[in-house]
Amino acid sequence: MQRNNQVDLLLRVLQRFSEAGVLDQCMLIGSWCLHFYRFEFANTDLLPALRTMDVDFLIPHPGMIKKSVDVPELLKEEGFIEIMNFSNGLVCYQHPELLVEFLAPELGRGYHKPRDIRPWQIQAQEIRYLNFLTAYPKKIHYKNMSVCVPEPGVFALHKLIVSSRRTKEDKRKKDLAAAVGVLEFLFKDPKEKARVRAVLSKIPAKWRKTILGVSAKHFPALNEYCEKRS
Repeated sequence: MQRNNQVDLLLRVLQRFSEAGVLDQCMLIGSWCLHFYRFEFANTDLLPALRTMDVDFLIPHPGMIKKSVDVPELLKEEGFIEIMNFSNGLVCYQHPELLVEFLAPELGRGYHKPRDIRPWQIQAQEIRYLNFLTAYPKKIHYKNMSVCVPEPGVFALHKLIVSSRRTKEDKRKKDLAAAVGVLEFLFKDPKEKARVRAVLSKIPAKWRKTILGVSAKHFPALNEYCEKRS
């Protein structure tokens, strides 16, 4: 029942964001992408169905947002309350079922202080590697909305990268489970498999080394495929 409640709530939030013109300037990232991948691939049970309370909205181009929208009020109308992380000042939005947070790509050295997105009256935490996701957007037409998520292969490769930086074991395991589950599904389709390799070949060498270092232990099929095609 809790999962159904979470899905229903997330869809209501997405609908509000869509109607307000917010959704078309955001990318949904994190484990909730799996819900939409399963829909896109005809509700296949072969993809993992991992979900969490955390709903992460990535704002690819914060400086390009011009339209004023009271995003906190939209969330408040769905029962969310503002909570502050006193370690960095970031304001998130909490509901008994979900926790909404806004993120932005970290450019340059980055700052610990959240970035103000003034037109939307919110803050976004800048994090490394998110520009990798923004470079490979995928629109999924779900019900009467268009939800932007990363390409599934990019989602999986990104999860491999961030898993190597996790300090909490439970989160590292969740990242790896999501990455391996998606890659196992994609590697059953030659076109999707080739797409993963094509993306991997275009990213910075340091990132590629990190990914292949993790996959060598947790999904060696990726390393074997890259070696055969190189």
